[in-house]
Amino acid sequence: MSDPWIAVLPFKGNGQSKTRLPVPEAQELAQRWLTQALERCLSTPSISETWVVSLGDQLQLPTSVRWMRQAGPGLNEGLREWNSLVRPKRWLVILPDLPHLSGPDLEALIQNCPAQGLALAPDRHRRGCNALAMDHCSPELVFGKNSFLRFQSQPFAQAVTERSGLANDVDTLEDWNCLACQHQ
Repeated sequence: MSDPWIAVLPFKGNGQSKTRLPVPEAQELAQRWLTQALERCLSTPSISETWVVSLGDQLQLPTSVRWMRQAGPGLNEGLREWNSLVRPKRWLVILPDLPHLSGPDLEALIQNCPAQGLALAPDRHRRGCNALAMDHCSPELVFGKNSFLRFQSQPFAQAVTERSGLANDVDTLEDWNCLACQHQ
């Protein structure tokens, strides 16, 4: 039997999420998108366990979702702490600011992941990485500016998964306006 897939979603919490999105409802949107992403993970057959790693207080989560408060200040630090604790063989990181993420998007990311390699889901600009699946490998976690290129430079077998639900994240007002234009 192959190792199960574990999903982990980093979330700042405590009013610190979506600080670059200057709309009054930014915090509520961040929470809604996290909830939606968790629902997608929980309903994806290939994912056996789902976690949230957060700087903030423990959230109201579905009972089947596990939670960990990170000690380090950043997204990558929190994921490294979680990885040290859980030591998964096959896992995926999903940044939960993907309003149109679907179960088929997650299945595609998992199915595209090469053995002992990475499946990368770039943002629509092909600069950032919005999701990453890892099979029996330990890449350096480099989420943030130019993360797609930084993950691509690592010495693992790789596949790129380009799907609208994985590509269209919302960080800025430009992203928000683009999202609104796409769904009118």
